[in-house]
Formats: sequence, C-alpha cells, structure tokens
Amino acid sequence: MANATKKSVTDSKASSKTSSKISPKTDEKEPSKPSSKMSSKINTKAEKTQALPISNLKSKTYPLSSLPAFPISKRPDNRKNFNAIWEILSQTYPKPEIELDFKTPFELLAATIMSAQCTDVQVNAVTKVLFPKYPTIQNYANADQTVFEKEIYSTGFYHTKAKHIIQCAQIIIEKYDSKVPDTMEELVKLPGVGRKTANIVLARGYGIIDGIAVDTHVKRLSNKLGFTENEDPEKIEKDLMKLADKKDYDDLSLTLIFHGRRVCNAQRPKCDICGIQELCPSAFL
Repeated sequence: MANATKKSVTDSKASSKTSSKISPKTDEKEPSKPSSKMSSKINTKAEKTQALPISNLKSKTYPLSSLPAFPISKRPDNRKNFNAIWEILSQTYPKPEIELDFKTPFELLAATIMSAQCTDVQVNAVTKVLFPKYPTIQNYANADQTVFEKEIYSTGFYHTKAKHIIQCAQIIIEKYDSKVPDTMEELVKLPGVGRKTANIVLARGYGIIDGIAVDTHVKRLSNKLGFTENEDPEKIEKDLMKLADKKDYDDLSLTLIFHGRRVCNAQRPKCDICGIQELCPSAFL
C-alpha cells in the first residue's frame, strides 16, 4: 500500500468518536432508515488506492496455496499473513478515530448502546439533541422512559435501549458514585453491556486497552481474511488478541470496521481496489 494513499475519511473525525453495536433481543420494529442527506456524513464510497507491492512489506508473506485449512470450517488458515495484512491496513487507515459524538464516558456508553443496528450518523443526529437535554447522569436516571423512548425512537429498538440506558445511569449512581466504571468486570454487569461495548468505553472513554471490540464488520472480515474459524464474538476476540499486539487492539477493531464499510462491503466487496487482495483467501469469490 503506497505511503501516499488518499487522505483517509477518518482524518476529518474528532478524536472523541467511536462506533459499536449490541444486539438486544426485542420484538420492536425498526424505524425507517435515515435519509440519504443524513447518511452523507460518513463517506462509505471506497477510495481507490495503490497497493504497496508485497515485496516491499517488512512482514513476511506466505502464498495462500501453501496454507493449511482450518479443521472445522475448511477455510484457509491465514493467520501467518496477519502481520503483513495489518501492515497494509494500518497504512490505509492511519490513526483511525471513532465516529460517535460524545464528551463524557457516560455519553459514550449511551451512544454505543443506541448504535445497536443503527448507523453512527443517525445516533449522532439523535444525541445532538439528546445530550444537551440530559447534561448529567442524574438526568438520565430520572428520565421518563416513555418520553426517552420517543426521543431515541429513530435509532431502532428504542424500548430496550431506553430501558438499558436509564438502568445503567441508576446503577452507576448507586454503586459507582456516578462514575462510569473503568474495568471490564464491572462494565459487563451493566444492563445491555457486553465485552464489545465495554471495550469501546474503556478504550475511547478512559484510554484503557483490555480487548478487541468485535462488531459485525470485525466478525465478518476476521473470517473472510482467514484469521479465525469461530463465529462467536468472544472467541473471535480471543483469536485476534493472539495475533495482534495489545497496543493495536483498539486500532485493529476500528480499521477492520472502516475497511468493511468502505471496501469489503458484505453485499458487494470491492476486491479490485483492495490493497490486501493478494493475501485474502476470499478475494474475488
């Protein structure tokens, strides 16, 4: 991947942004999708890039034909090429920044919960009005759930999300002196918070790197790239943690998310402009 790659769309994002998803179980219907005008904030159009010749990589590469298959899925075990792929992707998306707007750890927690099966653009549109109305965690704890549901309706699954956010606020006030906990063990005990959400709050709210946030993009690309044969997010997280340096955990998650949105789209992957196509066992399939 050339060092002179077009400026990443992430450079224009503020350093206090992220994205994540949870999947609450609910029978609620999703609202209509945000307008194209609203969705224009995130540029999902792939930028054409010039791939760095494999011979110029610092990391050793292995021919895909020489790799064994995973025992269960029978997909190519491409873990040996992780370092080379990460070298290319980290040049393609240098210093990735999160895309959810927030100012406090609790706002990040609330925004992340709202981002379940909803775009960051739509969540940011909602929180632009919501956050000024609820400036403190006490405001959320005392919120009327029916009113709150209407305020976050456009994010989808509004009943479950509203309940979780209000309950989180109440528990944090009661048990943690109004401060969002900064450990994985405590965060995952909060309503609607799993390891994925907790990793985002820790990394972007407190600068604490504990694990790797595995959303749908990270899960999908980890399998397509041959880094794992697992489908369970927590198992995928463990597999990725064995491959990456701890300092890169958060950037790896964001990088795979951005690559999944901009190039390796689930419906129509743009393999022809992908800088890692030569090292991807799923390229052009």
